This record gives sequence, C-alpha cells and structure tokens, in this order.
Amino acid sequence: MIKLVLSDVDGTLVPFGHSHASERTYAAIRALKASGIRFGLSTGRDSVELAAQFEGQEDLFDTGILSNGKKILVDGRLVRLTLLDNDGIQRMVKLIEEYPQSFVTAYPLHTKPGNPIYCMGASEDEVEPWAQRFGFTPIISPEVPDIEVIGATIACPHEEQVMLEIIERGREICSGFDFVRPSRDWTDILPKGLNKGSALGLLLEELGATPDEVVVCGDADNDLSILSQVTNSVAVANAMPAVKEATRWHIGAAEDDAMADLLERMAKKGMEGLREAAVQTS
Repeated sequence: MIKLVLSDVDGTLVPFGHSHASERTYAAIRALKASGIRFGLSTGRDSVELAAQFEGQEDLFDTGILSNGKKILVDGRLVRLTLLDNDGIQRMVKLIEEYPQSFVTAYPLHTKPGNPIYCMGASEDEVEPWAQRFGFTPIISPEVPDIEVIGATIACPHEEQVMLEIIERGREICSGFDFVRPSRDWTDILPKGLNKGSALGLLLEELGATPDEVVVCGDADNDLSILSQVTNSVAVANAMPAVKEATRWHIGAAEDDAMADLLERMAKKGMEGLREAAVQTS
C-alpha cells in the first residue's frame, strides 16, 4: 500500500523554463490526496519560492522536505529547521572571486514575495540572467550579510569541469559543507550530512509510513540521496543519466505533464496506477 508520493519540483513536477506548475498538476495532486494518499515535495526550494510556483495554493506544498532537507513540514507544521554557517559561505565567496562571472548566493530565512536573495562575486548584469531563470530578485553584496541563511548556491556559467573544480576546492576549505547539483551550472551548498535522503526518516516517522510505502520522483543529482532510500523510485524522461540508472521506474518528461499523469493514475488505482504509468527498469 502506498501512503505517500514525494516529488521534486524543478525538472520533475514543473518543467524547466516554466514559472509554475500546470492546472492539470494542481488537480492531480488534489485528486491523489482525496484518494487517501498523501502528497509532499522533496525539493531544494523554500516556502516563498514554492508559493510562486504553486500560485499561492499552500495546501499543495504544506508537507515534505524543503530546502534540500534543511526544512521539514507536515501539514504546514515545521518539524525541523537547519541553517547554514555564514562564515563557511563567506569562505566560498572568497574562493569564487577566482572564477569570473561565477557567484555565490545566500537565501534569507526570513524573506518575502519576490524572493530577494544576496549574490556575492558578480555584477548585477552578470546575475540577471540567473535571476530570470530561477525566479529571484538579486541583491548584489560584497559579502554574506549578518542574517539567518536557509540556503546557498554556487552559479558557474563555464564548462562543467570548472564547477567540479570549485566543488572540490570548496570541500577542502569548508569541511562542514556538502555540495549537490540540481543542474550542471548550479550547485546547492548544504550542511555536512544533511540532504533529502537524510531528512526522509524523520518525515516518515512523523507520517507513520515506511520506505516501502513511499513513491519518490526526481530528475537531478540532488535527488539521488532520497531515491536510494525507497523501493519505488521514479525518474522522469528528462532526468540526469545517474538518476535514470538509479531508479526502479521511468515515466515521461516533465514538459509532457508526466507527473500529472502518474498522480491521476495513482489517485484511481494506487500502486497499480504507478505500474500503468511507468516502465519498470529493475
């Protein structure tokens, strides 16, 4: 019996380049919940960003693993919150100065609509394309501000090897951080040992569910830690190769509303709906 479906957002539930989920997706989530199966998110996004992506419909994102595991919610109740070390982020800012056009971001814990985030290491013109792509309002700053920080990222517009080099050097100077990539040129900075996968146990404990009773859907490297924890792991067709290789089930692409199709089928038939919507790979 499936008790919970957890989905990544960007590239899974919401296609890249789209500002919000589709009306079909909204309806599918509500149909799944009405059938008795819980729905939650497993995402690098935080609450203010999700409010924009779900057009203010808070009942669609009131449960799950947010900010790559730094925040866990159950029915809107905050179960756990972990902040980032500002001094460590500042060391990354110093490192990024060696890589032109690259920069580090810091997401305030206490924020507001418009998603203002601090950007260190690049000019406003260099940051603007990223702001349009990821939906935030940039605040150019020479250093990490003295605030509570819930999220931080590295943006690197160069070839993949440059990002890998930044990550390797970051591990050397910031032993308290882990680095995961939701996309080739955008890397999330996390507290050591904390990720979507490490947050799953607490969420399931709160919900009274086991890993065998969960379906987890994703597309990127930052989903691997949680996909590996469950029997029913699902990759969309546009997922990174490592995600496709690691998952049991494959469905269509995010841009084709594959997740909406999966949720609709599961709302009607539960596990049998998953079998109908997906191709089993292992």
